[in-house]
Amino acid sequence: MSDSKGKLQQLLDGELDPSEIANDPTLSSLAERIYGMDIKALMAEKGIITPISKDEDPATSTGISSNPMVEVIPEASSLMAIPPPPAPIPGTVATGRKPLFIILGLLALGVSIFNLIVGLGEIYNPCTSDWCSQNMKLNWLSPHQISSDTGWGHVGTPGVPDYAMIAGGTILTILGLRKKA
Repeated sequence: MSDSKGKLQQLLDGELDPSEIANDPTLSSLAERIYGMDIKALMAEKGIITPISKDEDPATSTGISSNPMVEVIPEASSLMAIPPPPAPIPGTVATGRKPLFIILGLLALGVSIFNLIVGLGEIYNPCTSDWCSQNMKLNWLSPHQISSDTGWGHVGTPGVPDYAMIAGGTILTILGLRKKA
């Protein structure tokens, strides 16, 4: 193990003889990856013939490696088929308006204005006392008490819950009418 570490350090330092690198397939592969050159081809150019080692496959000397750790890159002459460009994403055909928001907003706005001006007690009033028969506006904070006097108030006198209902209905309507970008 220390011998291979020492050879690796010598390879990185540039102290190894090229024939020594060519004889060791691991060092040869590392040299190709690190320095970007084929040691065996370089040795052949200089006229130095390297003997084929017993571990080395004859296929390795042609450039095709059987070692799963060695990456084989195909030559640039073989052109890869260029895939067609991706199909465009079909756009959604949305109107951009939200009809549910528009309907709920207009309904809340209409009911709150009707309650403020006329009073919901004109349509439905389960309370039987004299107070309820004269005061027909539903108090929005106490709808659970519509059968008693505290659930009803004077028509035409707005309160904070009335303003909140009108503002909420307006906001819902505007959100429904707003177009998506």
